[in-house]
Amino acid sequence: VYIATHENAAFLGPASEQAIARQIAESRGPSGPNSEYLLELAKALRELGKDDPHVFEIERHLIELAAA
Repeated sequence: VYIATHENAAFLGPASEQAIARQIAESRGPSGPNSEYLLELAKALRELGKDDPHVFEIERHLIELAAA
């Protein structure tokens, strides 16, 4: 799990799920696109039967951005 705290240069700060999705859509790290990480996280949460409205809302916006 990657957590960006206030001390981290990658910390976006207070942001809507839509803004977070835009940031994720435009970002990639040494292991690949950040969008892939978020989409796989949402998939894994569903497979585990875990409900995470925050992650699922970011996923929804990310999918909309990819379709546009």
